[in-house]
Amino acid sequence: MKNQSLRFKIFVSCTVAAAITLAILSAAERAAKIKLGGRNISPDYVRFMSYGYEFETVSTKKNYLITVTDGGKPARIHIFTVDCDKKTLDILELPPDSYIFADGFIGTLSEAFETSVYRQLVSAALCLRIDGAASFDAKTFGDCAELLKAETESKNKKREVKSVYGERISKKGGSYSSGDEDCVLEYRRLLASMLEKICEKGAVESFSLLLNLIVNRVDTNMTIEDIAEAADGAVGIKPENIFIRLACGRPADFSGKRIWALDPEKTAELLNLHFRVKDTEYPAESLGIPDISAGKIFYKNLPERAADIID
Repeated sequence: MKNQSLRFKIFVSCTVAAAITLAILSAAERAAKIKLGGRNISPDYVRFMSYGYEFETVSTKKNYLITVTDGGKPARIHIFTVDCDKKTLDILELPPDSYIFADGFIGTLSEAFETSVYRQLVSAALCLRIDGAASFDAKTFGDCAELLKAETESKNKKREVKSVYGERISKKGGSYSSGDEDCVLEYRRLLASMLEKICEKGAVESFSLLLNLIVNRVDTNMTIEDIAEAADGAVGIKPENIFIRLACGRPADFSGKRIWALDPEKTAELLNLHFRVKDTEYPAESLGIPDISAGKIFYKNLPERAADIID
């Protein structure tokens, strides 16, 4: 009888836990179905085919557009490219002041964000399929850094990041075009540390840890299943296989404003080498990047491997 009673208690406990988990996931799914302002239009491959582009029919790479905002405007913009087979993560760091043209739009990425087709404009400008997009404010970025126990160095001593620090650093998106290299480096160290902590905890545990923030404070066109699939694809990625690559360019004054002038040739090379599937390349003239000004590439010697950025 004692064994039967024990088994019954275990059964009840498991049933209750399962019911609670199901309720949480159901609520999460409903919340995650919020669209990015109607930004999910016809599939990108349909438009690209009409332009004469061709993508491989099968790809192990998934590309996600991640935007951190400040006051409703982009402060940090990234493309996260996960190779599910090779277990690598390449992050393209795009300054918000980057100047692009696509589908009749001409302006900065910050200005593109204000349109209803932000995701599509980024996709067309880079000739890169985007599988999902998400945006959240700098406060959420800081809270993520604190929850993950990300670290930064202060007087050669590592200390855990507090939310207010992560928020402050992520807001300084103008540092690229202002030439503030210290700020650029500081943000990259923090992002690399956050990614390292995700690797240490594992994608599934990290996803569970950040679930409340994802559900309540992330604006996305992805369902909870999409997010879980992305987390699953990242399982097994190690810090030495994570790279943060700044889009090649330089600060410039153009059309009455300070911008980040992407270098068409070097950006095309970067995308072809690290963000596209094998044997798929696009020349510089295919990209929606105007050749605005000649000059030296800024920040070209930055370490790119996450493990090296942290060290």
